[in-house]
Amino acid sequence: MKPILRLLTLPIRIILTVFIWICALLIKLSGKLLGLIAGILLLMALVVLTYSTKNALMLFALAFLISPMGLPMVAVGLLSVLSTVRNTLAFT
Repeated sequence: MKPILRLLTLPIRIILTVFIWICALLIKLSGKLLGLIAGILLLMALVVLTYSTKNALMLFALAFLISPMGLPMVAVGLLSVLSTVRNTLAFT
């Protein structure tokens, strides 16, 4: 029964594996680019801090969201969930 189930889930596992590889590559590339943009926003926020505290706080928040510790980390978490699903299918 197990070999039949493994054979039936093979296409799903292959699709998930390719999707995970593509997403991991995109996360790695976008993390570097967004880290650079976050640094620029951080410098802008420091300059704007002298004029408007409200706008500077918005820039700080935006810089954190696009930094590698913000939204890209959420994407890494979702990718790990997909990887767990793929591994669960592989061992059934």
